[in-house]
Amino acid sequence: MLRTATFNRELWQLNSFESISYDKEKLTLYIHCFDGTLQFHSITEDILFALILEKQKEKFIEEKLKPDHLCEKLNA
Repeated sequence: MLRTATFNRELWQLNSFESISYDKEKLTLYIHCFDGTLQFHSITEDILFALILEKQKEKFIEEKLKPDHLCEKLNA
């Protein structure tokens, strides 16, 4: 089942996205960017919660998710 969360862009100072979706069974994270969706594989719940709690979400994506997890860009 895919669950989606939307962040307040102003509060979190987000420039590239405002919502994410997570499939707990497939361990897949979708980051819905304004220019397409990034799909990350093998994302455990602890990584997901770290992203949700992280104050600098875009930096976390660039420095933690992209280097360590398979990422595909969808509907670019």
